[in-house]
Amino acid sequence: MISCYVSGKGMHASDATWHFKITVMALLQSSGLGYDTRHHYYRKQFPAMPDDEFSRMVCDPIEYYDTDWPGWQLAHKNSFENEDLLITAFLLERDHAFQAEAQVAIFGFDEAGFGSGVNAMRFIHAGKPVLGFYNPKRCHERYNIHNVMQLALDYPELVTLCCYRDVEEIGAYVMKWLGQHRR
Repeated sequence: MISCYVSGKGMHASDATWHFKITVMALLQSSGLGYDTRHHYYRKQFPAMPDDEFSRMVCDPIEYYDTDWPGWQLAHKNSFENEDLLITAFLLERDHAFQAEAQVAIFGFDEAGFGSGVNAMRFIHAGKPVLGFYNPKRCHERYNIHNVMQLALDYPELVTLCCYRDVEEIGAYVMKWLGQHRR
């Protein structure tokens, strides 16, 4: 199975990103071809939670649900000058582990922000392939799609971008692309 990092807008995501992430996570789980590293990690903390509820939850910021957060927060509260740095350090520790485990990344760029760009570049600089999706109906609403397209032009050996119109199209792209990246 291919370990994947499924990403998109984080804290302020809307239904578009949630639907993208949940669709990709479900496809990975049902196909047996891969798994999302965050989904895999947190499933151990919430083994009895229904799949749809669980997949939606792991789209939210991890400090909202990670069962280790309260203890980590208490143990490190005097190490950082404010709560934002404390949360960031916790997130970064977890996220680095999820990214290190992942062989590839799958991004929903419909609500891309600075964090999506940073995370995409981390994968590119690590030499790990990135599959990105964008919907032309949304691409000029909140961000500059041309910034995302630069990734594919600058790093054609690592970045594949797919334009889609309906989330149901994503599965075929993901399956084909993952099939090409089996090790």
